[in-house]
Order: sequence, then C-alpha cells, then structure tokens
Amino acid sequence: MKQPELGHRISELRKSKNLTQEELVDACNVSVRTIQRIESGEVTPRTSTVKIILTALGEDLASFRRSDRGNGQEDLERAENTLQIAWIAGLVYFIVGFLEAGLDYARFEEGDGDIPWEFYIPVKTVALCSYVLFMGGMVVLANFFTNSILKIAAYLMIGFTSLILIFDVFSLIFPVDNSVLLFILPSESISIGVAEILFGIGLVKLQDGMGRMALLAGVFELIIGFCFAIVILFILGYILLIPALILEIVILYKGYEFVKSERRKEIA
Repeated sequence: MKQPELGHRISELRKSKNLTQEELVDACNVSVRTIQRIESGEVTPRTSTVKIILTALGEDLASFRRSDRGNGQEDLERAENTLQIAWIAGLVYFIVGFLEAGLDYARFEEGDGDIPWEFYIPVKTVALCSYVLFMGGMVVLANFFTNSILKIAAYLMIGFTSLILIFDVFSLIFPVDNSVLLFILPSESISIGVAEILFGIGLVKLQDGMGRMALLAGVFELIIGFCFAIVILFILGYILLIPALILEIVILYKGYEFVKSERRKEIA
C-alpha cells in the first residue's frame, strides 16, 4: 500500500482501538515521531515496521493487505461505473445540445412567447442532468490522475452551467427586463470563459495519463475559454464546443476502458 493511504489506514485503525499515538508507541516500541510521520504520509515505512505496528493494534498484515485490495477493487469499480455513465451522458448532452441551442436561438429571434415552456423545460432539464453526469466523469479522471486543476475546473463548469440553465428556465417563466439581460448575459459568458480556460489547463495536464487527445481537447477548451471571456466571440466559442465535446467524450470512454483494465488486473 502506498502513502498517504497507508498512514490514513493505520490512523483509522489506531483510533478504532481507542489508542493515542503515545499509547501505540508504548505497545509497539516505535518512536512517536515515526508514528506521526507514517500517519501523516510523510514517509513510507519498511514492511517490518508496518508489521510491528499492526501487531500492536491486533491486526494481521496479510488480512490488512487483503482488506486494502478489496477497498481498491471497490474504488476501481465505482470509478469504472461512473466513467461508463459519464461518456454515455456526454453523448446525450451532445445530441440534446443541438436542440437546446435551437430553442435558445428561437427565443432570441422570436421572443419568449413563441417557446412552449412544457417542451423547453424538459430539454433544459435533460441537458443539465446529462452535463452534470458528464463532468462527473472528468472529476473521476482528475482524482485518478491526481489533477487538482481539472477537478476544480469541472466543479466550476458544473456550477456555472447549472446556474445558467436554471436562469434560462426562470427567465422564460418570469420574463426579465432587457436592461438586466444586458448585464447578466455578458457576465455568464465571462464566467464560463474563465472556467473553460481553467478546464483547458486541466485537460492539457491530463495528457500524461490520457495522451495527445487530452492535449488537443485542452487546446480547444483554452481557445473556447478566450472566446467566451472576450464575449464578442462567444458564437465562435459555441462552434468550437462541437469538436471539443467529441474529444472529451472519447477521453472519458478511454478512461473507462483504462480503469476497467486496471480493475481486471487487481482481480487477477
């Protein structure tokens, strides 16, 4: 088992036995500083040291490792299932996105009165749910490859997109003055632009785990982010979203296949 998970497991086991670090030191004759550094993940101890500590905690090294392997398989299984749902949700979002864009264009050209809310709201709901599941897959990849920038960006994208879609529905039911829209719409574009830029940086960093496709998707997202942030180029940003989404769906599918193969190795 690698750090910091090893230290966390030992710390949890010690606490479950209602022992302080000092009491564990007395029981296993390992220095308190060593215990502290192991539990905090600062050092990876020798197997003999781990065995001594576990013996003092009334735990067998073999069963401890079997438990860890089981936990690892459960984590991989959850990641595999989430990624499978994510790439499928990405396809749904990609398809529904064209319908959503058509409805938004109709609102802009013809006004809210000609858009049936009983059709508009379900489309927006499906778009929102599929997008959240889609980005959830990116969070899993970010965790798997320790990519904090991608994780933060994915959560920002979920947050901003959710607010925008909710506002779209709200403004259809309760019309908003044009003066308010002149402030809100550019703010939405700038917010999404900043999140897209951060998302692009995260995807570029993901190339170490997912290859050049992640780099290409990241470059697209960076360009899209700048287009939205500048506001006047937001239409170009929407157009570039098409190839970017395709690349990201493929990345999630590749991530799903990768995690599935890793889980099979664990089982074997």
